[in-house]
Parts: sequence; structure tokens; C-alpha cells
Amino acid sequence: MKKLIKSLLVAAPLAAGGIYYVLSSSTPAAANPAVTTRPATLVAPGRVEPVRDAVKLAFETSGRIVAIEVDEGHAVKAGQVLARLDDRLATARVSAAEAQLAAAKARLSLARRGPRGEDLAAARAEADAAAAAADHRGAEQVRSETLGKTGALSTSVVDADEAAARVATAQANAAKARYQSLAKGTRSEQIAEAAAAVQLAQAELDAAKVALDQTVLRAPTDGVILRRTAEVGALVTTMQPMPVVSIADLRQLEIRLEVDEADVASIAVGQTATATADAYGDRTFPVRITRITNELGRKTVRDDDPRARVDTRVLEVIATFDGTPGAQLPLGLRMSVQLAR
Repeated sequence: MKKLIKSLLVAAPLAAGGIYYVLSSSTPAAANPAVTTRPATLVAPGRVEPVRDAVKLAFETSGRIVAIEVDEGHAVKAGQVLARLDDRLATARVSAAEAQLAAAKARLSLARRGPRGEDLAAARAEADAAAAAADHRGAEQVRSETLGKTGALSTSVVDADEAAARVATAQANAAKARYQSLAKGTRSEQIAEAAAAVQLAQAELDAAKVALDQTVLRAPTDGVILRRTAEVGALVTTMQPMPVVSIADLRQLEIRLEVDEADVASIAVGQTATATADAYGDRTFPVRITRITNELGRKTVRDDDPRARVDTRVLEVIATFDGTPGAQLPLGLRMSVQLAR
């Protein structure tokens, strides 16, 4: 009995140690914190757009459209005529302004040259004739006064001869003054007035030409007609300008990306990337990050992944194609851009 008890006392610690060993060996080590690994490539959706935004073109004046020279998809050059308004009234105003300018220039030329020799000779002859008539009337007045004192002429006749002599003297003085004025030439004030009239007529002609030019719609830059929004016969007004066409320069394209706010730290200007589109299969287009906006906004580019979040905030990033895309990518084409983190 004592041996049995002793054996149990010796075995108990050994059994306890075995149990501890088994438990300690079967219990897993404390789990390390999970480490989230992010993909090495960042994928951001975007749309193709021109480097310079498309421009909607409208007339600067009111009128009725009589011609539209282009259609959607046409390539145009800077200054090329796109559409025309009825210009009959504007053309008539230009013609009237040209005539007024010609008349003003003629008056200025006359004022600067002064009278011709023939005009001076005529004025001098008129002055001499008026002086001779005044002398004759003066002699008649003297004779009438002498006869009137003797009673040979009535008082009324003497008075009439005296009045006629005064009139003749005044006419002679006026003719002499006109001749002297012509001989001195045109006054500087009259020349300045004629010059100012020429400037006014020129300004009116320039305004009329501007009004005529406003009846023609021209392309401001080289580009492609994206949309035609008016037709011949339509009446346009300046109260509510109606765009006729919209134009964009498609020689330089870019992609406006939307980068999730969780990935904005992985984006930098100058970073290279590749872009793909479903329409072009496995073809890739090299791009480079050129601009990064400074404000987060709502997501606008939707993809076909049902798991994609639509309530996330995104940062717009501009990626420019390296060189030319090599294909005429349509504006608004959805593309995916892959960037290395």
C-alpha cells in the first residue's frame, strides 16, 4: 500500500508535465496582426478629351442664316468661313460710309489747296466792277444834290440817288472783302474742321465694316466640327445667342482620370503610365501625368464592375499622350490607366 501511494506521488508530477507539454504544443502561437498588401499597379478610369475645351460658336449680331458651309466631322482651318447671315443691309451701310468718306476727303483737299487762280481773278473782277458801280452812283448822288438845291429835282429823287449810292458802296466793299479773303487762302480752323470730318467718316466706315464682318462666322483655330446645332433659315438674336457649331482641336488629346482618394499619394506629375480601352483590345497607349488638381470631387466615370464604389471621392488627374495616340480616339472614350505605385 505504501509502495502504491509512493508510485502515485512520483507519477503525478510527470503526468502533469505531460499534460502541460501536450497543451502547450497543441495551442497555436499568438496570431500576428494581419498585413494588408496593396496591388503594385494602380488602375484609374478616365475619359478622352481635347487639351483645349471644345468651343461653341455663335454670331455676334442678329440676322437670318443664309448659308452653313460645314458639317459634323469636317476638319477646318483657322479663319475658314463656317456660316453666313443675310448681309444686304450691312453691305449697303459700308457703301454709304465709303461715299461719305470720299466727300469728306474732297472737302479737306479743297480747304488745303485754297482758291484757284481763276477764282481769284473772278473775285477781283467782281470787286473792280462793284467799285466802278459805286463811283458811278456816287457821281449821280452829287449831281442830284446839286440839282436838288436849285429846285430842278424833287427831294424824293435826291433821296433815292443817295440810297442807291450807299448800296453800291456797300456792294463794292463786300466784293473787295471776298477777294481779299480768297487771296489770303483758307483759314487754319477750316482746314482742321475738314480734317476732323475725314476722321469721323473713316470711323463710321470702320464701324460699318465691322458690322459686315459680324455677319460671317469663322473658325477661331484649326479643329474639327463636333456638332452642328443650326440650319439655314434660322433667325439668330443677340438676346439669346444660339450656337451654330461647336469645334475642338483634336490634334492634342488627354485623359482626365479619377483617382480614388485612398490612392492620391501614389500620383505624381511626370509619372508614366499606360492606357487601354475595350474598343482597342490589348493595345496600349503610353501616357504621362502632366497635371494634378487640388480638390476632391464626386466620381463621374462609371465602369462595368458592379463592385465598384460610386460614393467614393476622387481626385482628377490629367494624363497626356506621349506623342500622338496613333489612332483617332473619339472624345469621351472611356479608358483605364495603369500606373505603378
